[in-house]
Amino acid sequence: MGMKASSGFFAGTKGYYAVLFENMFYHVTNDNKKFMDFQKLPGSKGIEVKKRLSQEQMEYLTHKYGVEFAQIYILGKGKNGGGGKYYLFSGNDHSVQIPLSGNTILISHTHPKGTSYASKEDMIVLSMLKRKGSPQNTSTIYPVGKPAIKYDKKRRKK
Repeated sequence: MGMKASSGFFAGTKGYYAVLFENMFYHVTNDNKKFMDFQKLPGSKGIEVKKRLSQEQMEYLTHKYGVEFAQIYILGKGKNGGGGKYYLFSGNDHSVQIPLSGNTILISHTHPKGTSYASKEDMIVLSMLKRKGSPQNTSTIYPVGKPAIKYDKKRRKK
């Protein structure tokens, strides 16, 4: 999941871009909002990101590329999993693959078509994580253009 670091800025038609890695950069809009962007999507291998992305940032990526994105946290060795790392994955227009292990927390994922409830598969993923030992009980869906939804392995909002 490693990438070569790079630095620099270049101007675009709608703001500036700050290069972070050879494949990843921030698009900074004229009103100073930052959005992560890619030359090549992270796919099922994922890429490490410095911090949790906001709903607005996740929706930006989904809208731009038309695919689901998921962000996970891999627990660290510190108290309550502290010192872990965040990763971002991309999929297709209706699914995204993430690693399933006892130290994985599915923070959130997007629904490109704006579906405002957890699918059967979304709930299965939470159950599988729990069975593998993950402390996770809930996750969040960002249905594009709609409010965020929290769900657990038993309840899904329709």
